[in-house]
Amino acid sequence: MILYIIGFIVVFLLVLASGFPVGFGLGFLAMGILTCYENFDMAMVTGIQKAHTALNSSVLVAVPLFILAAQLISETGMGKRLFDAAKAFLGRFKAGLGISTIVSSGIFSAMTGSSFVAASTMGLIAIPELRRAKYPDALTSAAITAGGSLGAVIPPSIILIIYGYLTDESIGKLFAAGMVPGILLIVLYSVGMVLCSGSIGKGVATPDTDVGPEMETRELTKWEALKDGFWGLMAPVIILGGIYLGIFTASEAAGVAVIYCTLIGFFIYKSLTLKKFWGILKSAANVSAMVAVIVMGGAMLGYVIIFGRIPHQILEIIIARDLNPILLLVIVNLVLFVMGMFLEVLALVYLAIPLLYPVVLHMGWDNVWFAVIFLLNVNLALITPPMGGVLFVVSMIGGIPINTVIKGAILPIIILILVLILVVVFPPLATWLPGFV
Repeated sequence: MILYIIGFIVVFLLVLASGFPVGFGLGFLAMGILTCYENFDMAMVTGIQKAHTALNSSVLVAVPLFILAAQLISETGMGKRLFDAAKAFLGRFKAGLGISTIVSSGIFSAMTGSSFVAASTMGLIAIPELRRAKYPDALTSAAITAGGSLGAVIPPSIILIIYGYLTDESIGKLFAAGMVPGILLIVLYSVGMVLCSGSIGKGVATPDTDVGPEMETRELTKWEALKDGFWGLMAPVIILGGIYLGIFTASEAAGVAVIYCTLIGFFIYKSLTLKKFWGILKSAANVSAMVAVIVMGGAMLGYVIIFGRIPHQILEIIIARDLNPILLLVIVNLVLFVMGMFLEVLALVYLAIPLLYPVVLHMGWDNVWFAVIFLLNVNLALITPPMGGVLFVVSMIGGIPINTVIKGAILPIIILILVLILVVVFPPLATWLPGFV
């Protein structure tokens, strides 16, 4: 049984390592295994049914809408205004720009739910500012990777939406569960910036002429910055407040976010034109299509995992070994950490949840608590080599060698592991707030 499970995982990794698009790789692997179980015709019928069922979900409607909202927020300049507001209040401190990057990334993440959008947008905005302040590239990378990773934790997290869909858990409770760990991460990341502030001034300053006109800024007073960033600050209040107050569901909140950002872009900031809006729609459609393919392939592979009774075999091993719950939880986290180093994030979600959710039910663990544990492991996957997607985003945007980016990511990795341990040891960090939802 163990060899069967190991063999499945090895084949899965080989498919992903082949360079084949993730969604198609998941789907073809699922079809190949299904064909071994059944005949080809039955495998085709079953695969198509599972792919259709995966997309025919009101919960997952939120995913393309939040992707569109993220694109709109990025293009309307909300991220720049949020950074300027944070800079006005925190920039006078030695580590103030790094902290501003993290805080504004957290607020930005609360509007988009996407780590990659948060990392790319805030990277474009903050890296020139950090270099002008003579931040070393490693510390600059630490600030951007830390801020970018918040998109997977702070609601509305796209990963939490998919987790809720796969486990039939309340999205509102999952969003609430991510709030306290997300704020804790912002605080600890900021403390980390202060502790590393001794290296500030040792970097190479970037002349103003090296910065494009879209990045040129003037110093704003606190009132001017707050007034300029008001509409951006209101976005997470409307989105999350509406969900927690029961005014609308997560899917409806995504629609509200799109409408809100569109109106702000056209009529308040006046940074959107019909031509630019059409380009945003096409870009969001492309990204959503890629996610949809991964969702379909993941759903097919998830069915194969369950059909092959792999979760049952894992449970049989756990029962036979009579593993201590704490030891089992440590093993689960180690496995997730190692898997996250080599798997694309959505591939990790669709492989791990069908395998682990039956274990969660068998052990009687709180699913909302485990969701946060899983989410923190996903965050680690985003910033750990060799597959950490946020690392490559920062390297590409900042023109920073990947080795330097990895060196900078050590700080947020250590803090993420610390918060993961705290959530494991003190479950109320994840379960207290959802009790009010």
